[in-house]
Amino acid sequence: MESLYQLYQTHVGKVSDKWESYLRCYEALWADRRDKPVSLLEIGVQNGGSLEIWSRYFPNAVSLIGCDINPHCAGLRYADPRINIVIGDANNDATWGRISAIQPSFDIIIDDGSHRSSDVIKAFGRYFPRLKDGGVFVVEDLYHSYWRQFEGGLFDPFSSISFFKRLIDVVNFEHWGVAAERTSILEAFAAKYGAEFDGETLARIHSVEFMNSMSVIRKSPPAENSLGPRFIAGIEEAVAKGHLPLFGSAAWVPPQDAGAASSDPLAIDKGPLSNKR
Repeated sequence: MESLYQLYQTHVGKVSDKWESYLRCYEALWADRRDKPVSLLEIGVQNGGSLEIWSRYFPNAVSLIGCDINPHCAGLRYADPRINIVIGDANNDATWGRISAIQPSFDIIIDDGSHRSSDVIKAFGRYFPRLKDGGVFVVEDLYHSYWRQFEGGLFDPFSSISFFKRLIDVVNFEHWGVAAERTSILEAFAAKYGAEFDGETLARIHSVEFMNSMSVIRKSPPAENSLGPRFIAGIEEAVAKGHLPLFGSAAWVPPQDAGAASSDPLAIDKGPLSNKR
């Protein structure tokens, strides 16, 4: 079976524009999914070549949807009936309605759209809930988040990459030691960009990975995302004693409400996280 890199090397259909490192990353990400009946949504179609290649890479895919705001993409034609093009702003309710009429949930979502921080952050809030447990959400071309022209900058606290860095804190929610909800540290992004996030969905973020210009967010049931009970192996404690009774215990978190570190510099009212509900 040809690798994704090989498929790109031999492709002669519609043009697809990807960085070489993305192909290596995707090969590692999708290797165990190639023969599965996956459903895929790609935000950003351009010339439409990637959908052709995905159809070859995932021979048993059930649905491959491309969404683009450019009306010219409506003219793209595919021989593969599994491929559908939806025209419209991906962050528009009507557009989502047309997408969900074809496929209501996805195993893979790729955001290769406008790359503006506002669109990227809103798209994550809208589409991560539509990702199935065990699914993967990928954001491409995050180098745009360092550019003012795309609502970013190296030290811009509201850039898209700053947002995804915040999701690392969401993954580690159980260790905060602060009486706050997961949504609290995203409130400033929600207010600035009109994005929506809910705690139940955020609890399903399993991991956040960063590669050059790319972020990969994996989704799992909440029970799989906690630290879990302490596991102690062995019986000899010659140096540090007292571990054996800790077998099966939960993580202990000292209260942090009174500390200066509990204040969120992005909080709308500049108050402590404990005030954000």
